[in-house]
Amino acid sequence: MGQKKNICFIGHSGAGKSTLVTALLRKSGIKEEIVLDSSDEEKAHGYSIDIGIGACAWNGERITMLDTPGGDEFIEEMYKAIPVADLSVLTVNAEKGIEVTTERAWELSGGKQLPTIVFVNHMDKENANFDDLVSSLRNQLEGKFIPIQIPIRQEKEFVGVVDVIANRAVYFDESKKTVPADLQKDVSELRNSLIEEIASIDDELMLKFLEDEEISVSELSAGLRKGVADGAMTPILCGAASQDKGIRPLMDALVDLAPGTKENKEGPCSAIVFNLSTDPYLGRLNYVRILQGILKEGETYYDISRKEKIEIRDLHTFDGTKQSPATQGESGEIVAIGKLEDLRIGTTIASEKDTTPFLLADFPKPVYSRTIVPKSQADVGKMSSALRELTTSKVTLRLERDTVTKEMILWGMGSIQLSMFISRLKNRFNVSLDTRRPAIPYKETITKKATAKYRHKKQSGGRGQFGEVELRIEPTRRGKGFEFVDEIKGASIPGQYIPGVEKGVVEAMIEGNLAKYPVTDVLVAVYDGSFHPVDSSELAFKLAARNAFREAMDQAQPCLLEPLMSLEVRIPDEYTGDVISDLNGRRGKILGMDPVGRATIVRAEVPLIDSQSYALDLKSITQGRATFQMEFLKYHQVPANLQEKIISKSKETE
Repeated sequence: MGQKKNICFIGHSGAGKSTLVTALLRKSGIKEEIVLDSSDEEKAHGYSIDIGIGACAWNGERITMLDTPGGDEFIEEMYKAIPVADLSVLTVNAEKGIEVTTERAWELSGGKQLPTIVFVNHMDKENANFDDLVSSLRNQLEGKFIPIQIPIRQEKEFVGVVDVIANRAVYFDESKKTVPADLQKDVSELRNSLIEEIASIDDELMLKFLEDEEISVSELSAGLRKGVADGAMTPILCGAASQDKGIRPLMDALVDLAPGTKENKEGPCSAIVFNLSTDPYLGRLNYVRILQGILKEGETYYDISRKEKIEIRDLHTFDGTKQSPATQGESGEIVAIGKLEDLRIGTTIASEKDTTPFLLADFPKPVYSRTIVPKSQADVGKMSSALRELTTSKVTLRLERDTVTKEMILWGMGSIQLSMFISRLKNRFNVSLDTRRPAIPYKETITKKATAKYRHKKQSGGRGQFGEVELRIEPTRRGKGFEFVDEIKGASIPGQYIPGVEKGVVEAMIEGNLAKYPVTDVLVAVYDGSFHPVDSSELAFKLAARNAFREAMDQAQPCLLEPLMSLEVRIPDEYTGDVISDLNGRRGKILGMDPVGRATIVRAEVPLIDSQSYALDLKSITQGRATFQMEFLKYHQVPANLQEKIISKSKETE
């Protein structure tokens, strides 16, 4: 068989990507059941959540198709698929035009000069307007969009397309090939423009163009192929996947325009793990694109990131959407590896230990969090392994235990994504979880120096307890944490008791005096004290130090600290004012604004408590068109008026 070509389908939810991939697989001759959305959650909700994979043969070449979700909260699947694809098909709804994920998908593919074509789907719909959509692509997205097909309509029915390069009509009922008279002028103008655009990237064709020499169809096709490979131009095709209209011309175009990989079977093998999933029958599957060489079952390779050996024992290729056992996979092919539990997304597998790793794009960071609580004791035992399985397979899912609040927090891209994976936990692992908004991990600190002296003395028959310490506490720079200093001179406190003093201070700092939050950014010095030769002990000094610290803290003007988040928002220009106004209402501090194309990037600091719902609120303000990244920046003093409310609420819950 000829070259291996991998095509990924991207675009907004509802554009018809899964239907399109299914139609293409059917057109290739796949007769078995085609299931791209196979999980219980996808079946229940009627849209894609994970990458769907199907493969077929067309014109002697093997085509593997990657169907990605169109929901913005599942954007990571595009980040996985686009780098391992030879060509991206930006699928657009002919009725709805450019939508939110259309823009984001373009930024990841054609916007980065990666080979991309546009397929305008749903051309059979009454409100489909091809010309308007082409204008929208050119006006809203930065790129060189060139129609190589235009639709043919008869009494509003979508009956065929004109192949602009070949200057012929393709009727879906194969009745004729003549371009309709009412389209001939438009086709002629479009073809002349297309010839000029293609000639502009090829010196030989430009010379022919300037000298009015005829440029053949094969020369135009070759020039277009080069333009797509270089990311210099984006062809536009059209059809209606649900009606099997335009599918054959699209498949021909995919084979012709996808750059493909020149097979290098002789070189050392390397492959990139770009996706993970769990199959109900096969278990954990690691999806890899073979970059060069031949990946063989039964041979040993290296996990380049960990420099560890791995043995390939279970290899699968794809026939339609079904996995088939295989003994090897060749350069350019996408295969699945089973029975390997330790591989991670982004891992390079290679036959040589010093192979340079293949780098995927930086994934977006999760920005929406919820505290998770098992519903029963039975769920507690199963929760950890189930969550580990799911968060390993999704880069934008992160599980962490907050050291302050002790809550288990699940981070994701939004409420829909988290609810989908909470459902997946139930469906696959029978683990039931409740969720709620996370508590804010406040901390306490001091704002001035203070000293305290405390004597712990207890006598109740037998050996007593005695320890006396004098402490000085003072604030340190924000973020430094705790520092303990032994300033004892002489033997007022023997050295063997100093560890007890430090332990007492550390215990006292677990709960501060204001609202029982941890204390931080404090220097504590023990500078004097006294002991008893019989009754003193490390325990006595620990208790004395704990009480001395609490007394000193009361005198050191304690205050609350709250976490501040670093926020970077990418906003379409028309929403910039609304977003900035909203950030100001969240006690946000604008740090800078940078124009990027038709958008503005705003950098800001926002308190965590005021940004917990930002993923939902920003979507509402901008109709889902803005994106943002958020991560912890630092702790900052809580304003006095809010501090009193937090302290009062804390006392109410005691």
